[in-house]
Amino acid sequence: MPRLIFNAADVRRVVEHSIAAPKQGETVMDYAPKTGKPMTKPVPAPSVLLVHDQGVYLMSNGEPRDVISQTSFVAYARGCHPIADSDWWETSRALVGGDDFSETLPWAAEFKALLDRGAKTIALEFRDDAIEIVEG
Repeated sequence: MPRLIFNAADVRRVVEHSIAAPKQGETVMDYAPKTGKPMTKPVPAPSVLLVHDQGVYLMSNGEPRDVISQTSFVAYARGCHPIADSDWWETSRALVGGDDFSETLPWAAEFKALLDRGAKTIALEFRDDAIEIVEG
């Protein structure tokens, strides 16, 4: 089963930003017929976004965003950084498929608990129709 592994220090920044943020971004549930406008709903807990576009990464769902150098701070999955990893595209595609996506994971507190217990990495495993946190 594909496993994404993230550096603990980078995930800590993402998680702590999400938990401290005054507001969480809403999640897109669907798109309205005819207009194509997104239909959203509030996120129930501090969350992180798992994103696949230019690499695979976690970012805070908190607002206002955690911006550095005009872009959001992100924690890249091992092997999926478009600058640091020469074969990032192939690795990303092998791990999560070819389509771009963003998935809201309401697990900021769970990630923080793992980090506070000394986890050196955070790992996500893809199983059938689910994503699970596993020991890194």
